[in-house]
Amino acid sequence: MADKGNILAFPDVAAVEAEAAAWVARFDAGDISAKDQAEFQEWLNRGSLHREIIAEYGNLWSEFDTLRPLANGEAGIGREFVTSNHDDTSKRLALWRVASAAAILLLFAGFTSFLIYKVSAPNVSGRALADLSYETAIGAQKKILLADGSTLILNTNSRVEIAFSGDRRDIHLMRGEAYFDVVHDHARPFSVYAKDYVVHDIGTAFDVHLSRTGLVEVGVTKGSVEVSPAEGSGISSAGKGVGILTAGQKVILGQTAERTETLSSADMGRKLAWRQGQLIYTGQPLGEVISDISRYSDIKFELADPSLEKISVGGAFRTDQIEAIVAALENNFGVHAEWLDAHHVRLTAGAEKPANKN
Repeated sequence: MADKGNILAFPDVAAVEAEAAAWVARFDAGDISAKDQAEFQEWLNRGSLHREIIAEYGNLWSEFDTLRPLANGEAGIGREFVTSNHDDTSKRLALWRVASAAAILLLFAGFTSFLIYKVSAPNVSGRALADLSYETAIGAQKKILLADGSTLILNTNSRVEIAFSGDRRDIHLMRGEAYFDVVHDHARPFSVYAKDYVVHDIGTAFDVHLSRTGLVEVGVTKGSVEVSPAEGSGISSAGKGVGILTAGQKVILGQTAERTETLSSADMGRKLAWRQGQLIYTGQPLGEVISDISRYSDIKFELADPSLEKISVGGAFRTDQIEAIVAALENNFGVHAEWLDAHHVRLTAGAEKPANKN
């Protein structure tokens, strides 16, 4: 095994990128004080990575000229930083350096998510969009600070694509689940798109889950949201069955509102316990539990008897200890687990244990 003492410590590129985006957004908004300028200068002087990333991020905003006086020779920063019209080769090299640093982090720091950075064409307002993509691996969670100060937490095997501009904040949930705690800005609506629906923030915190079967589940923990069919979804207004959701409410959406309900704070906390790396069950049927825990592992579960789906399951488990959940099912719920191989478990009733258990 390699000597850990010889492994270099690399900077958190994703964190620096988020800080850079926040600085550009602050300058873009205006009303920057002398104290803000001094803090920005101190942040720049922390290293070349800070200057490289702020330069690339800044080129996405037409108001980047505001930062130029601060980055002039007074700060000891080279002209390559203050020049906004880099040629294509320089841009590609800068992006390559950021991508390479992220790749090294994945290899040496064991990161379970990664960042893809690209520059898009200008939108209809003439302002360029900054597109970011974040992913998590199976069984992983990731907390992300967005440029506007909002936060999102990605659950297992999830992916989001982010497009912020001067007049809107759009996030597309491509798969999985994400929890959003939004800094409200009436001038820049915050919208989350998931399959055929869009969730509009009204000053809130909420969860959006796009299931493997294509259903969209929205749960609100604070404030309220407006849920509506996305443009071009083909879902008619007569069949949408959605509207304003307030704290404690949850809706499951398909072609219509499949189910709407109000949850207690305890039940909502249980459903979102994954944010702390936990799975909590309080009498949920085994079929639902198996469907849930399958999201956190590549283990395939097979129920030999359909009647097993109705067994009530209770307990608190860690999302990274799926085997412990299987053991608990055997020890406490009258279920036998037969490991067919390392990634395949057949569940049978306790009285139907096979003669030769693996």
